[in-house]
Amino acid sequence: MHRHDIVAIVFRLKLRKLLDLIKLGEIFGPVQADMYRIEWQKRGLPHAHILIWLSNKIRSTDIDKIISAELPDPHVDSSLYMKVKTHMVHGLCGPGYRQLPCNSGTATRCSKRYPRQFIRETQTDTDGCPLYRRQRPEDGGFTSMISNEEIDNRWIVPYCPLLLSIFDTHINVEFCSSVKCLKYICKYINKGCDAASFALAGDNTKDEILQYTIGRYYSTGESTWRLLSLPIHERHPAIEKLAVHLENDQQAFFNNVNAVTIADTPRETALTGVFKLCSRDEFAKTLLYHQIPFYYTWNKITWNRRKNGKPADGYPGVRMTTCLGKVYTASPNQHELFYLRLLLHEVAGPTSFEDLRMVDNHVYPIYRAACLARGMLENDSRWDATLLEVALSQPAATVRDLFSKLVFLCHISDPNALWLKYRDYLSDDFLHRAQQQLPDTVVTFTDEIYNQALVTIENNLLLMGGAFLTSYGLPEPNRLHAEGIPTFIIQQTSYDEDALARCVDEMEP
Repeated sequence: MHRHDIVAIVFRLKLRKLLDLIKLGEIFGPVQADMYRIEWQKRGLPHAHILIWLSNKIRSTDIDKIISAELPDPHVDSSLYMKVKTHMVHGLCGPGYRQLPCNSGTATRCSKRYPRQFIRETQTDTDGCPLYRRQRPEDGGFTSMISNEEIDNRWIVPYCPLLLSIFDTHINVEFCSSVKCLKYICKYINKGCDAASFALAGDNTKDEILQYTIGRYYSTGESTWRLLSLPIHERHPAIEKLAVHLENDQQAFFNNVNAVTIADTPRETALTGVFKLCSRDEFAKTLLYHQIPFYYTWNKITWNRRKNGKPADGYPGVRMTTCLGKVYTASPNQHELFYLRLLLHEVAGPTSFEDLRMVDNHVYPIYRAACLARGMLENDSRWDATLLEVALSQPAATVRDLFSKLVFLCHISDPNALWLKYRDYLSDDFLHRAQQQLPDTVVTFTDEIYNQALVTIENNLLLMGGAFLTSYGLPEPNRLHAEGIPTFIIQQTSYDEDALARCVDEMEP
């Protein structure tokens, strides 16, 4: 621990070896995509969160061959037995171990849900996560002694026997088969660094600018890692970000010297570059916008065919890689930009903005009219697709904000149908909060949880200038817990005018 440079280098070497075993050695099968992030404990030791996507689907009957949550037979494999006992046992916790992080607060049980329940065979939980096999001692399971206390399979953290045997360290392996699991892991990996707000205490002069400053905590281990310029986050395959903008609406950076030149000859973007590419390349005319990075590279000026990769079937001289094209999102509030983005996912090989608005040799004046002529706006399918995209990748609060805006601005034909379809996503954080408040109770989606989401959505609509949910054909929320007074009225009346005036007078100098 006194040589953080050695710790960083050794951990980096072990991490690369682990990734090589997974990706090149294909110990779980061919890998289609992967990403990881390095984090540091407050004591300075690093650990990695790795997520991999396999090309071949793992069957439920094959999970036990890859992941185990049991003590192995000490007589058959004593080495693995000692490694599981040393690295993969969730330390004894419970009412008598309040000092442990997983038992802090008022909870009466471990926040990681240990000890787990015995189970004869691997099953899938209600939230899509697997419940691994944990046999009772009388059914063939094994036990061990730790700190003069006997532990069984209920305390074992899921692991891969092969990886544990090779690296002899704590490696928790989980099977993510549901969208909820992937959504949580992706959010955890991409959440960024820890940040804190702190106040700088000085004389009695109140300076709001200096009072609160955003601070970031770096442990000695993380500082060493950054000084050595080691990567903190990596992912595969590569992702090419594709710009979306209206005609002559791309970003421009200029100064007093080059302003006129920039205005006369705006810079090329990935979108305008695709228009020129499709005008000269017959193969590009067969592709949608987001498919272009598979076969071409963008050098900030023009698109060029890839020189590496496997040959594309039927097209001599064309090579294909695994690079993904990510089209920037556009909010429905941006109207024409939103419809332009829809057309880019439907029209193959566009050569201009006008070409995108052309349907049956007729050029429509706006993108929404072109979408309507193509049959893309006949029902709520576009709003359904928008909600689905956000619900699979964003937290519940963001999904509620989007749903509120769609109801208020986009004239959805059947908002209640979308509510019934996505109400679990819209209420997910309220369910999680209830599960934390009642750790000893199995909490699922109920009318009370859905009601909290409806109240929040109605508050959003009222703040935007909309009406109550019943005006849009949505269920009426129960506000009895708020004593019958709508939240927006409380927000508009809960202040003291005299106190605010005095505050302004004091703070203005």
